[in-house]
Formats: sequence, structure tokens, C-alpha cells
Amino acid sequence: MDLISKLEKRFGSWAIPNLTIYLIGIQLLGVALLMSGRAVLTDFILYGSGVVDLGQWWRLLSFMMIPKTLSPIWLFFAFYIFYLMGNALEERWGAFRFNLFVLCGYLLTVAMAFVNPGAIITNIFFLGCVFLAFATLFPHFELRLFFILPVKVKWLGWLTIASYLILLFSGDPGTRLSIVAALGNYLLFFGKAFFNGFKAEKRRQSFVAETRKVERQALHVCATCGVTDQDDASVHFRYCSTCGKCFCTEHIGNHNH
Repeated sequence: MDLISKLEKRFGSWAIPNLTIYLIGIQLLGVALLMSGRAVLTDFILYGSGVVDLGQWWRLLSFMMIPKTLSPIWLFFAFYIFYLMGNALEERWGAFRFNLFVLCGYLLTVAMAFVNPGAIITNIFFLGCVFLAFATLFPHFELRLFFILPVKVKWLGWLTIASYLILLFSGDPGTRLSIVAALGNYLLFFGKAFFNGFKAEKRRQSFVAETRKVERQALHVCATCGVTDQDDASVHFRYCSTCGKCFCTEHIGNHNH
């Protein structure tokens, strides 16, 4: 039994079902506050110095309220896809494991705010980690880009990883820290599976190489002239009943014991 299974056995009753709905609800609240003018984006952003030096503890939660866009149409599709992915993960993993995945991602992201207190930490990569988990567990699920072009989600996952790696070296400090948190959370849940898969692939390649090596080895070799069944497939071979050696048909009758 792995660690997560042990934790689930002990704390499984604490899990919040349909957590995705609550995550969407938090962002909808942020959208309402921003669109109504009751708040501005700087009220929500997370940076460590604001929490520690200014005592603005609400930022530990408010950064989760920041939407990626305020366009109603794009918000609708973004929330719909996020709900689809989160619900699928919860059905596959169970509520506790999905809760733990979100909680670990949140805690790692918040921790990054105190690694560099002046850096602005975003929720984009934390929520993007949910997409990476979905792409890993449901790689053949198809999304339609621009509502026309069908693309398997695994390819979008690889593009997401590539963009994360690019930003990891070229982004601002807050972006880099947010990506470290997101990738750290992803590896926490999928790193072992990737490692085991890598070892299994190495074993498979080794087996294939050994099989090909055996296939290339000659099965019959004439003890007189050295011709093999690999040299000429039309040559026939016989084994001497006296000495037990292998000879081609040309030398089976005229060899010396």
C-alpha cells in the first residue's frame, strides 16, 4: 500500500466531493468582484512580502480568484473544460486523491511566495497542472481546436510542458517559481509511474536487442567449410550420426572423423 492509499484510509472522510465546482466558484467570485469594480487585480495577487510585511493574509486565498480572462464567452468554455477535466480526475482517482493533488499544488504554490517574497505568484500554472494530470490519464481524449480541428489531449499536454520549460528559463521570478511548484506537484503524483515506465521501456529494448541478436546467430554451421544458414538460405545441413558435427550437404559424405 502506497503512502497516498494509507492517507486515504485514515483521512478519506475529510475529502470534499466535487471540488472542481468549488474551484470554479472561487474564480466566479473573483470575476464578479473585478467586473463590478469592487476590486482590482492588485487586490488579489499573491506576493510573500504583502502577506508577511503588510499582514494581508487574504492574499493566500485571493490569488486563486484571479481568472485567466474576463471575456464571458471564453470564461464559459474555460470553466466547462476545467470542470470536465477535474470531474474526470475525481472519478478516476476518487475524491481524496484529487483533493490531495489540488491541496499539494496549492501549498507548493503558496510556499513559492515566501521563497522570493517580492515575486508575484500566479495561479495559472497551478491550475494548468490539472490539465497535465488529465492529459496523462486520458491521453487519447480529443479536443477540437477552434471548434474544428480534433487534437488528442496528449499532444496539447506535451506543448504545455514545452511552454513551461521555456518559461522556466525565460520568465520572471514569479513565473519561474509558479512553474517549479506546478511541475513539482505533477512529479509528486506521476514521477514514480514515469520512472517505472522508463525502466520497463529499457527492459523491453534490452529484450528486443537480445532477441535480434539471437535471430542473427547462425543455427547451422558446417564444420568443414564454415558456411552457415545465415550465409545461404538454400544450403541444407545434416548432422553426422558418428561425431555429431554439422555439415553442409556437400561435405556430409566426405568428412573425416
